[in-house]
Amino acid sequence: MISNEQKLTAIFAYFEENESTHQIARKLQIDRHYIRLWIELYRYHGIEGIIRPQGCSNYDDSFKIKVIQHLIETGDSLLQTAAKFNIPSRETVRRWKKQWMSKAGEVLYQIEKEHLTMPKKHTSENDLNEKTMEELKEEIEYLRMENAYLKKLKALVQEKDAFKPKKK
Repeated sequence: MISNEQKLTAIFAYFEENESTHQIARKLQIDRHYIRLWIELYRYHGIEGIIRPQGCSNYDDSFKIKVIQHLIETGDSLLQTAAKFNIPSRETVRRWKKQWMSKAGEVLYQIEKEHLTMPKKHTSENDLNEKTMEELKEEIEYLRMENAYLKKLKALVQEKDAFKPKKK
């Protein structure tokens, strides 16, 4: 277990003494990815990013979704995303992404299945005339958001499928 003092010493060695992450990791006999994470945590959050209470953190689903959205939208690495959100391990972010991708595939499958089996609903002219302009605008905005969400979901599933090994 690496102490907070050792982490801060490693960060000092990187910034002040211009040692490489590889050299520092060799001295501490740990994987250099830990050094890189500490450096990113320090950049985003200062000393508070390094000195934290020990133990597991429980993150709610909305936070996890926010992290995954950031990861996908910005193209940041797992390490950068973990550091930005003050998550102690990039593996946590990797696990969340993997879980989200598998759930996204299931959701997309259900939506496509429902879309094929649902009868088309025709709106009459009277229905449209009864709705106010504001209601129509809200409905259009909702449909646009739903469409954008489904497009992003489909793209993510296709991206996931692209990484699967091809069967011969």
